[in-house]
Amino acid sequence: MKKTSKDKPKVAKKIKPAKKKTVLKSLKKLGKKSGLGKLSTTQKVVGGAALLAAGLGVLAQRTGFFAGLDADAPDAATTTDAAEAEQNLNSLDGGNV
Repeated sequence: MKKTSKDKPKVAKKIKPAKKKTVLKSLKKLGKKSGLGKLSTTQKVVGGAALLAAGLGVLAQRTGFFAGLDADAPDAATTTDAAEAEQNLNSLDGGNV
């Protein structure tokens, strides 16, 4: 069986100190071009928090975190209580519906 690139485990690459400076410079350039420099620090923090919340929401939906939570579905206890109440009313009414 031949080993392909898919079979090899991925190893995280370490960024060399010289490349860190290059990355930081490119991030600064990105901020200048996109208009992030015009925003205040508070606006940047709030925007980052909103993006984080949106990302967590998408991740939760993908993993099925909210799959069992359905606000419109009644509980089993509520359903049986309602059925018992209906039977009680029918018996009081003489069974005529």
